[in-house]
Amino acid sequence: MVNTRHFSEDRQVRDNLIKNIIGDTNNVICVNVLDRGHRDGEERFELTDKAIIKVYNHRTNRHITDMVARPKQIYDRLRNAFNNLDQGTKDKILKLAREHQRLGYNQV
Repeated sequence: MVNTRHFSEDRQVRDNLIKNIIGDTNNVICVNVLDRGHRDGEERFELTDKAIIKVYNHRTNRHITDMVARPKQIYDRLRNAFNNLDQGTKDKILKLAREHQRLGYNQV
């Protein structure tokens, strides 16, 4: 997996927060591919069990960024993939996302 320059140079503080404070496990629970009009093509969004959205270029598999997701971002990026999870898992993820937002983690 190759990281983009954006991820490698601009997102190291966020990456540190995700790894060392949130303790993301990289346990992906759902995936969705969207064409959001980027010049390099479709993006793949992978939601982890710690409410982190990992973003990749779907064609090249390059790692673009990780997001400490707000609840609305989960619905916007994961759509039916998230909606198809069992209710207990969805509730847990949304609770984590709200807590991360309360702590200001999504602003890093």
